[in-house]
Amino acid sequence: MLEVIDKLQSTTLQSHNLTNSRLKYLSSKAQISEDHISRIGLGLSLSQGSISLEWIPELLELEESSVDFLTKEKQIRGKTLFKEDLPIWMSLILMHQTPKDYSEWRLTCKLHWERGVQMLTHKSLQTGDWLRTIESCLP
Repeated sequence: MLEVIDKLQSTTLQSHNLTNSRLKYLSSKAQISEDHISRIGLGLSLSQGSISLEWIPELLELEESSVDFLTKEKQIRGKTLFKEDLPIWMSLILMHQTPKDYSEWRLTCKLHWERGVQMLTHKSLQTGDWLRTIESCLP
């Protein structure tokens, strides 16, 4: 497991271009960095339980008129996304699913990150206000 932790810390995750567009939109709306948005999204997705390894981002109904779409993917280093908390993130994943090897761990982390950003975008488009968006994430 220590080898997986080391590899995840030093990896670079690459998102779908839709996720990059959403990160830019949310960062502008919230006036915080895309890295912070990414960590909030990761936590939000993990709070929803397991994720299918076939999950892909989908265009949201309200999104077409609100988000400027980019053709470039977002790249984020594991150290940037997880900070020093990777064992905690991994423990949260293990509460709902058990990735079998490094590749599956990496994919699971990437998908939770992207699903969380999609969930935040959906909430933001519904509420129209960043504080209300964050409030809507609370149980």
